[in-house]
Amino acid sequence: MIHFLTRVEALVAAVAYMIVTMLLLAGILARELFSFSIWGVEKMAVFAAIYAAFLGLALASASNSHLRPQFTDGWWPERWRPAVARLGDLLSALLFLWLGVLAARYVIDTHANDARSMVIYWPLWAIQIVIPYACFSSALRHLAFALEPALKPAPDIQG
Repeated sequence: MIHFLTRVEALVAAVAYMIVTMLLLAGILARELFSFSIWGVEKMAVFAAIYAAFLGLALASASNSHLRPQFTDGWWPERWRPAVARLGDLLSALLFLWLGVLAARYVIDTHANDARSMVIYWPLWAIQIVIPYACFSSALRHLAFALEPALKPAPDIQG
């Protein structure tokens, strides 16, 4: 299930980056070739980039690619390292869960207040919803890694 979730998130993030590229390119071509601007294109590109960035957070959790303080690796005896890694994943899961709850409350407030973006007047909650999603998705992964360390991939980033 987690692997399927990762593939879907990667696909949506890639589509979001494609949208960013197409919107910015369309804006430049319209301005430079046809001497008119597309109303709100930059704002829409920013919103697509927000989706891509927060999905990137979840994907970094999935691939164990977050930067971490590697200088602390020698602080623990070798036999403690698996337990410390599990504890770290559990703490990360709790942190992401807490951030997800805070973000969800913020999105709920934004929806209740009918807050809208400037320029294009889209409801902001529709853009912000990716923030709690990414936090909850990361929390789920770190919890899975804490409960079943074999699921955790080797880190992509080496010191």
